[in-house]
Amino acid sequence: MQLDEEGTAEGAPQTAAAEDGVVRALSLANALLNRPGGLTREQIFDKIELYRARRDERDRLVGSQRQRADDALEKLFGHDKEHLRSCGIKLLEPTAEDDYRYRISRTQYGLPDLSLTSQERSALYRAQLQFARNTIAGLQHAVWAIDPEYDDAAGSPAAPRVVQSSIGSDTEVAHLLDISRIGLRAAITFRYTGRGRRQAETRRVVPLGMGVRGHWYLLAHDLDRDAQRTFRLDRVSGTISTLPAASLSEPESVTLKQITRGGRYAALDVAAEVDRNVAGFTEHDAVEGALRVHQDEAPGTLPKLTRGTSRRRRDDASTKTERVINMIALLLTRGGIRPSELLEKYSLTPDQLLRDLLSISLVTTDQYPDTLDVTPFPPLNDEQFITEYLTADQPIELRASGGAMDRPVSLTKPGAMSLLIALKSLIELCPPGDEHIAAAAESLQRKVMAIVPEPIAHAAESMSLAPQAAHRAVLRAAQQASSAGHAVELAYTDISGRSSTRVVEPVQVVHDGPHTYMRAWCRRAQGERFFRLDRIADLKPLPHDPQGERSAALSLSDSSGPQVPVTADSVSVVLRFSPSAAGQAFLYHPVKQHTEKVTGARTILTSFVTKEAVIGTCLRAGGDVEVIRPVELREEVAERALELLGQQQK
Repeated sequence: MQLDEEGTAEGAPQTAAAEDGVVRALSLANALLNRPGGLTREQIFDKIELYRARRDERDRLVGSQRQRADDALEKLFGHDKEHLRSCGIKLLEPTAEDDYRYRISRTQYGLPDLSLTSQERSALYRAQLQFARNTIAGLQHAVWAIDPEYDDAAGSPAAPRVVQSSIGSDTEVAHLLDISRIGLRAAITFRYTGRGRRQAETRRVVPLGMGVRGHWYLLAHDLDRDAQRTFRLDRVSGTISTLPAASLSEPESVTLKQITRGGRYAALDVAAEVDRNVAGFTEHDAVEGALRVHQDEAPGTLPKLTRGTSRRRRDDASTKTERVINMIALLLTRGGIRPSELLEKYSLTPDQLLRDLLSISLVTTDQYPDTLDVTPFPPLNDEQFITEYLTADQPIELRASGGAMDRPVSLTKPGAMSLLIALKSLIELCPPGDEHIAAAAESLQRKVMAIVPEPIAHAAESMSLAPQAAHRAVLRAAQQASSAGHAVELAYTDISGRSSTRVVEPVQVVHDGPHTYMRAWCRRAQGERFFRLDRIADLKPLPHDPQGERSAALSLSDSSGPQVPVTADSVSVVLRFSPSAAGQAFLYHPVKQHTEKVTGARTILTSFVTKEAVIGTCLRAGGDVEVIRPVELREEVAERALELLGQQQK
C-alpha cells in the first residue's frame, strides 16, 4: 500500500480517492494469484485491509446486529468474486477436498495465445488504423491484448488510403454494449422516444440483431405489440435492463421461448430489414413534419444556454475492475507508459484515470509479495492532477513484488465489442484490392469470438455494417478510383443546395458518425474537400486521368475530418432538437446548449455555412429539428415547406 504524504500540494484539498470495490476485487485476485495453495475465507478477510476493517467492525457487534453485518460482508465478498469472474478470471469456490480454500490458477489466468498469422496481424493493425482518428472505446487496449509484443509507439505498418471510421456516437455505442452484455433473444426494457413523440415511453422487446446505416439500429420483437420493430439507438434513454421472467404474461413467455429456440425469426435477414426501415421515411413525410413544427410562433423566451461538456456515462464496478486489472498488466509488461497513452488506450476522462491509478496503488494485503507501487504517485486533487501530472506526462512505472498480474486477462467488454466492430467493418467495407485483408479479418474475427463472452460474440455476429443500399454503387466507384489512382467527375449538391460538376481525386472513404464521405483533392477548389455520399448525384470514373502528386501527399496525411467552414455568409442559429433527435445535436458542433429535464429535448446555438443550409437541414429532419432564432428564418422554413408540399401535390 502506498501512503503518499506529498501527493497533494500544501493547501490543495483532496478531491479524489480510490474506489473501494475495485481495490477489494483486485487485491483478492492479486492475493490468490500469489498463493497457488489458495486462501480460506477467513484468511482473505484477515489479509485484505478493506475486508479486515469490516470484519473487525462486525466482531464488535452482538446478536441480530452482528448477523446483519456478517450478511452484508458476505454479500460484498460475493459481489467482488462475481466482478472477477465477469473479467474471465476462473475463481474456484472452495470445497472440503481442498480445505475450503479459494484459488485462482496461474496457468488458466489471462488470454490464450491466438497464434496470429502474419496476415491476421496485418488485419489487426488495419482495424486499428481504420479508427485512428476517432478511436472507439477500448480498441487500442484490445489490439495490445491480442498481440502484447506489438509496440504501437513505434508506429504500425503503413496502410495508405485506409478507410477512416467513427461508427456511432458514445451514447449509441454504450447502448449497443449494454444490449450485447445482456445478449440477443433475451427480454429487455428501455425508455424510447419515437419520431414525433414529445416524451419517452417504456418499451419491452426481444433483440434480434443490430445494424448501422449512419445511425445504429436495433431490430427487435416488440412484446407489447407482438410484432417486429426497429429502434434507433440514439433515441433510447436511461438504462437498458433485463425483464424479469415473472413480469411476462403467459403468451409473452411462449413467444420468448419460440424466439430463443430459433423457431421464430430463424431466417431473419438483419441487413435487409435495416435497409427497409431506413428507407421507409419519405421526402413528403419529412417536409410535412418540418411544416408542423415551424408553422407555430417561436417561443418568446429561450432557455439558458451554457457551454456544454461531453459527459461519459459512469462505468459500473465490474467494468472498472476489468479495465483496471488490464491496465495493471499493461503497466507491468511495458513499463514507462505515459498518462496520455492510458487516456487514449482506455478512452478515459482525466478524473477516471486518476481514480484508477489510486485504486491500483492500494492493491495490497500488506504482505510480500502483494504490493503494487505506482511511480510517480498521482496527486489526490483533480485539478492538480490535470495541471501538473498530465501536463508533465511523465512515464508511469508500476513495480510489483510478485508480478502475478502481468498478463492481459481479457479484451474488456468495450474493447471486445470495439475490435469486433472494427473487424466487421474491414470485412463489409472492403475496398477493391484488399480482399486478402478482408479474408484475414474474417479468420481473426473467428478467433476473437472464441475468447469473448458468448453474448458479445452473438451480438457481433448479428451486426450489419454495410452502407445504405442507395450509396453502395457510389462508394464502390470511389473506392475503385482511390485504389487505381485516377480522378472522377462528380455531380454534387452541397448542404446549401448548390449544385456543381467538378473533377476530384479520391484518396479515402471516411465514415464519420451517421455520414459517409469521400475525402479528395478538388481540382476546382485546389484543396482538400469532403463530399458526402448521399449528396453525390452522379460519379463518372476517369480511368485515363491519373491522380497527381498533391492527392498522393494528401492520402498519406492526417485529417481532422469534415469541418464546417466559417465564411462571410455563415449564419448563427438557435435550433431545438426534439426528444427523439436530441442525440444528434452533437453533430452540429454546438457552441452552447440546454437539455430539458422532463422531455430530453435539446436546444443549441451553432452556425451554418449559409441560410440555405439551415433550411435544407430542417426540411430533411422531418420535424426533429426546428429553428428557434432568428424568427425570420423560422418563418422562411415554414414557407418553403408549404411551397414544396404544393409542388408534390401537383
